[in-house]
Amino acid sequence: MITFPVIVTWVVYFIGAKLYRQKWKAIHKAVNWTTSLYIIAVLIMLKQIFGSSFFGLILIVVLTIFTVIAVLHWRLHTEVVFHNVFKIFWRVCFLLFVFIYFVLVVSGIIQQLIS
Repeated sequence: MITFPVIVTWVVYFIGAKLYRQKWKAIHKAVNWTTSLYIIAVLIMLKQIFGSSFFGLILIVVLTIFTVIAVLHWRLHTEVVFHNVFKIFWRVCFLLFVFIYFVLVVSGIIQQLIS
């Protein structure tokens, strides 16, 4: 599942689409269930491509994203509802790590072709 999180995302989406019969609810469930797979896959791919662990850096980036979203939510709404903040944070993490995942896949393929 960690090797190919895109396939898992599609499977969760299709199951959600059949279960809920609503496209957006299925998309949200797929995002919620597979974000952690993308984070783990990015960690593993960084270790494979660059030979060192980036766990600390990714932890700092994730905590910074959460903090920025919480502060923006506080500025806009003057009351922080952590459920809403966490939903936004989790979706931003999904978008970020899917992008990083595909960049790492392409760079890994290029690295294999060159060497």
